[in-house]
Amino acid sequence: MNLASLPMYWRAENADLWRGFWAVVQDCAADVGIQLPDLTEPDALPDDLSRHWTDSGLALSMTCGLPFRSVLRDKVRYVGTLDFGLDAPDGHYYSQIITRSDLSGPPRRLAYNSADSQSGWAAAQEISGFAALTGFIPTGAHANSLAAVAEGRADIACIDAVTWRLLERFDPNASRVTPAGRTRPTPGLPLITALETDPTPLRSALDAATARFSPPDPIALGGQMRFCVLRPQDYLAEPIPAPPPP
Repeated sequence: MNLASLPMYWRAENADLWRGFWAVVQDCAADVGIQLPDLTEPDALPDDLSRHWTDSGLALSMTCGLPFRSVLRDKVRYVGTLDFGLDAPDGHYYSQIITRSDLSGPPRRLAYNSADSQSGWAAAQEISGFAALTGFIPTGAHANSLAAVAEGRADIACIDAVTWRLLERFDPNASRVTPAGRTRPTPGLPLITALETDPTPLRSALDAATARFSPPDPIALGGQMRFCVLRPQDYLAEPIPAPPPP
């Protein structure tokens, strides 16, 4: 196992905290007889993350629930889920719905980070008024969706609730939009390993590491972390959404 990454909630402002957490994970893994590699940081990952996630040398990474049940199904092993202390069932999250602050009528244009995003695209299909939307703007990242709404290029977006905490802390655009409710909870971002890997010792290491790691400012990571193990079926039972219109 020579590859590891935790790219999904990593920002320049909290990179040192993620590195610190991983050092604790490595120590806890050593306690159960596993030698984990150093993290591959987001800038060094391939543009096509599925190549990284399906590498036979993958020790651990974090993916999204939608690719986990679609392109990664039966190609990776589920390890567990980090819980960030949201108002949701254990190991679950939701999307924060945001709208333009000057919106006077129903939203028409949705900004979404990517078509393979549970929080930005799949969750959006269940919000009230989705069928009336007439414009769909791919942005490449939740922060870019926030900017599109803040700047008036889009009317509405759904933002991963953990990411929203980070954007509220670090991105001035968060004060330029209006929170407008939340989507229903779904299983949080799954931690995965290579298909042939036994997840049991990794679970022990992650459970110990989240209990041991005590950052001075947990919200800078998205929230106080706990380790949960859900059922893979909890992810697979979620519907695969229709793709965005061309």
